Order: sequence, then structure tokens, then C-alpha cells
Amino acid sequence: MDKRAQYLKIRKKQADIDGVVCVCKQVTERRLRKAVKEGRRRFISVKQATEAGSACGMCQPIVEDIIKDEISER
Repeated sequence: MDKRAQYLKIRKKQADIDGVVCVCKQVTERRLRKAVKEGRRRFISVKQATEAGSACGMCQPIVEDIIKDEISER
């Protein structure tokens, strides 16, 4: 296994431990929920506040689900 693959494997493992949703920007679910609690209700505003979804965009559906979940809890 090359160094890049080893690094990505380690990063993914740590992301799972830390609750990271956006691996590219290392944004945790806790940070996303905090942004919604602070008044952000749309993906674009959560993205601006946390940078989640601003790189590859693969986490956008998960971020949107967290936003909906957090709003429905209120």
C-alpha cells in the first residue's frame, strides 16, 4: 500500500471515530447541528458556516438530512 492510500485509510478511520460527516473539510455532525441551532436552516447557510459540502459535495445529502432532523426536533 502506498503512502497516500495509508493516509486516506487513517483519515477515514479517525473520521469515523470523531463523527466526521464531511471528510474533505473534517466537519463533524456536532458542528453541523450547532450551526442549525444557531439559526441556519438551509444547506447553503450551513455550508458557509461550516464549509461542509464545499469540496467534493458527496456529503450534501447527509448534511441536508441532519438539517431536517435538527429542525424537526424543535
